Amino acid sequence: MGSGVLAIAVAAGGTALAASKKAETEWQPPSHIQMAPMMLPAGHTRVPITLFLEAATPEKSEGICKQMPRVRDAVLLAVSRQPIPVNNQRLVLDGLDRRLLNPVNRAIGKPLVKKIFVAKGAVAVGAGKIKYRPFAVIDGCANVLRSEREREQARRTGN
Repeated sequence: MGSGVLAIAVAAGGTALAASKKAETEWQPPSHIQMAPMMLPAGHTRVPITLFLEAATPEKSEGICKQMPRVRDAVLLAVSRQPIPVNNQRLVLDGLDRRLLNPVNRAIGKPLVKKIFVAKGAVAVGAGKIKYRPFAVIDGCANVLRSEREREQARRTGN
């Protein structure tokens, strides 16, 4: 009787293991998109700034990445019109996220971006962390769009 219970437990464990492996290989879109660092006007100079865009839902991150050239243009235009303020040789980033949100969503054409996080300096794509979202899934557009192409090819071949 003891070996029969063990066999059932092993068989059930194997099914759960196969399901977990399938879930691991299934691609999950990131909830946050890390933009490449940009040199933005601040005071009378330019400084490197990295922006993280929080998608309204993770599924909408692909739509944001497809419009990334427009997003970059919208950010540059908004900050060129009103540069980042400097106070005692320090950047004043308060309110920059709110100031950029409407132009970014207008450039995309839909409200796909829920929030923008600003980081001082050039942060390597894929190495960024958001202070207020320590468990956020962050990725760059290169990986998101590559994953989309791979999924499209797999669907065409029937895999």
